[in-house]
Amino acid sequence: MTNYTPATYFEGGTAVVTGAASGIGRATACAFARDGCEKLLLGDLNLAGLEETKALILKDHPKARVEITRLDITKEDEVDAFYARCVTLFGRIDFAANVAGRAQPAQPIYSLTGRDFNLVYNVNQRGTFFCQRAQLRIMLKQEPLPGYESRGSIVNVTSLCGTVPLLGLAAYSASKNAVIGMTKVDALDYGPDKIRINSVAPGNTLTPMVAPAMGDTHHPRFAAKTAWRRNGQPEDIANAICWLSSPQATFITGLNLPVDGGLNLHNPN
Repeated sequence: MTNYTPATYFEGGTAVVTGAASGIGRATACAFARDGCEKLLLGDLNLAGLEETKALILKDHPKARVEITRLDITKEDEVDAFYARCVTLFGRIDFAANVAGRAQPAQPIYSLTGRDFNLVYNVNQRGTFFCQRAQLRIMLKQEPLPGYESRGSIVNVTSLCGTVPLLGLAAYSASKNAVIGMTKVDALDYGPDKIRINSVAPGNTLTPMVAPAMGDTHHPRFAAKTAWRRNGQPEDIANAICWLSSPQATFITGLNLPVDGGLNLHNPN
């Protein structure tokens, strides 16, 4: 991995990350801290994983204030309370990363049960909707940070599967495509209010959610089809999320950014 010089993009701001107990969410929380954010609220179902993420951040950034909360994004009341807690703790939300997601085992749609479909949909689309709605309600009430043009930035994690069909992933693809659509519509709706909303679309990324389903954690079949001849790491996605959240991306909204080493350039099946 490339070593980055720490920046100060997020100094004075507050970041909120869901799915922060592992994988892309953990890497994103660490990257926000690396780039100057000292006020973070992290949510996930896995409280022990959140404790580990917090410890990792404080080891390198002892001045950071890191708060953690067990969060089920499929529960509307929990989501609203989670973001209300951020306002109570820090007064505002400047950078929101909606990373929490659920994978779907590949299978033909005729064998997909309604329960299986709902498990994927409730986390990936409905849960992201609850989070984004709560974030917007708060951001609409605040003024931009000094030096920022926007009142706040939201970045949703979608997937290569949201735009490129992969065999057997109908429910997962549908849920991620729905998030792309919501991202673009809300970017258009809230642009006049100076709120930016973008998404990143990881390809085959080696996370605790994805790697077990792949069997071989190196998965050479997918790596060979990327332009870079390797699979993604959580840090690759985290760096894209932080860049889209930073002042360097002030004039970017409504973008679904592929972060996949070029896997989207041809059919990866």
